[in-house]
Amino acid sequence: MAIKKAKDWLIVLAPKYFGEKDIGKSLAAEPESVIGRRFAANAIELTNDFNKYYLKFFFRVVKVEGKKAHTEFDGFECTRDYISRMVLYHVRRIDIIKDLLTKDGIKLRVKTLIITPKGIGKKSLKDLKEAATEKIVDFVKSNTVEDLIKKILTDELKNKSFQDLRKIYPIRYFEIRKVEVLR
Repeated sequence: MAIKKAKDWLIVLAPKYFGEKDIGKSLAAEPESVIGRRFAANAIELTNDFNKYYLKFFFRVVKVEGKKAHTEFDGFECTRDYISRMVLYHVRRIDIIKDLLTKDGIKLRVKTLIITPKGIGKKSLKDLKEAATEKIVDFVKSNTVEDLIKKILTDELKNKSFQDLRKIYPIRYFEIRKVEVLR
């Protein structure tokens, strides 16, 4: 009977732009077997900003050095309860999904959520979708993934888009609800 090799604990680290913070541990017999695994971390753990309680980031292990597993950004999403609180009775939910390429060549699927009062007309709805899509496309194409994350965490895109879209129709919320890295 063969002797089983002892498994080791590896420390999983966030990317450099999150300060390589410890986001978890993983058990593996071979350190290379951790490559490709996906880990989740709350934005509060990464940024110490309690206002971002609703953001959950995902990271994928790309290399292992000793007992440390280094990751890269693999996406983020808003929690389900946060979205549910926005989508109430007498509102219209508008979802926009776009596959876009960042400045550094990474393909992302960006899912956006707009909440308006229920009685929005077809013309206003079309104009709102077109304006929001244009904002998102310009924003993603002109930034690297690192800049994109920083600007999402500071609500730069959210606030600017909200103000611009309110001129078309009085929206209640604008949120980037999910970003996925396409491989």
